[in-house]
Amino acid sequence: MSRTKGFRSANRRYLYVFWPFMAAYVAIILGASFLIDKDTSPLWLKVAGALAATLPIIGALWAILRRVAETDEYTRLRQLTALAQGGAITAGIAFLVGFLQIFNVIGSIDIFWFGTLFFLAYGLSVCLLQFGKTV
Repeated sequence: MSRTKGFRSANRRYLYVFWPFMAAYVAIILGASFLIDKDTSPLWLKVAGALAATLPIIGALWAILRRVAETDEYTRLRQLTALAQGGAITAGIAFLVGFLQIFNVIGSIDIFWFGTLFFLAYGLSVCLLQFGKTV
């Protein structure tokens, strides 16, 4: 049995879940920045901060996938295409950065930025798909 709902209903449910996750993420990042000193804080506190900051991101990804599952086939195809394009862009850049590091062209880049890159690539893909273009 399909759980397809109207776009407006699915989008509203998405926004009610997505924005609290993002607010929690910002609050956790700011709180962790003040509470955790990378040189003197105990390991357990660093791990707890990392886990706490990751959970809202996982929640936001879950909200995106839930919205995809609750919409019609056309909207689902556009969202899944944007997710695939965002993943492909991120993977391609990750390979490029990896090879640039192997050949000593650039220094080390924190892996954290690839998650941010994915969300930017996904958002760009969503915007371009709305105008009938693909990446």
